[in-house]
Amino acid sequence: MRIMSGNTICKTIRQYNKEPVSMEDMCKLLEIADDYGKVKNYVYQRYGGIKSIEKLYPGYTVQNEMTASGLRESLNMPSVYFYLAVYDALGDIKSHWSKVKKLVQESVHRNENFTPKDKHYLRFILKVNNCFESVLNDKPLKLPDTLQKKYEEAASDVDIRRLDNYLKRQVRRHLKKLHTDETDGFSISERAYRYGDHGIYISVKEKRKRIYIPLTDSNQYDRQLFIRLFKESGRLEIFVPIKIR
Repeated sequence: MRIMSGNTICKTIRQYNKEPVSMEDMCKLLEIADDYGKVKNYVYQRYGGIKSIEKLYPGYTVQNEMTASGLRESLNMPSVYFYLAVYDALGDIKSHWSKVKKLVQESVHRNENFTPKDKHYLRFILKVNNCFESVLNDKPLKLPDTLQKKYEEAASDVDIRRLDNYLKRQVRRHLKKLHTDETDGFSISERAYRYGDHGIYISVKEKRKRIYIPLTDSNQYDRQLFIRLFKESGRLEIFVPIKIR
């Protein structure tokens, strides 16, 4: 359970299959899960480094490049799953960058060799994405006038080259290559499922085909879900995030 705001919390509830999923249907679902992992790893590898920071926000560039990559066609993967995997991976990359920045900021705070002005400059670079990306990639700064003035104030009376090199070393130290070996689960949007007949119908890779999974309850939801598969036992779990007051 996670607190979201004032009187609202985010809670994950689960749904379960009423009877074992047939091996044929389980294989169809596992194929989606396997493709889902392949797409995420492709995105991690291609966009997880410093040269792709500018493409992460808001992510349309990545979406367009992934469309043009031909990966979806080579996997014969429905777009409804393909783009969810892309944006899941992007979310992981953004979260990792937030973690990296936090670790670097903690290192800056602990460093007794830095003056207050040094620390102010480094915090400014970490906070402003354009500055952060430019420093890491040795690119000229391009900032709006208001930010340019603040940058010049932060950069006055400090050794910019020394501090930029420190920042780059710290990022290299904390930045990890993301990878997933998960092949037993995938996210699913409303376009790829529908509830009915005391169960759920889930789209598979065959065009206009859905498999029916009877559930132990008759609850119905209208949001993105996560499907976890258990091949050996024929079990399936559906994770449903809901906000409650």
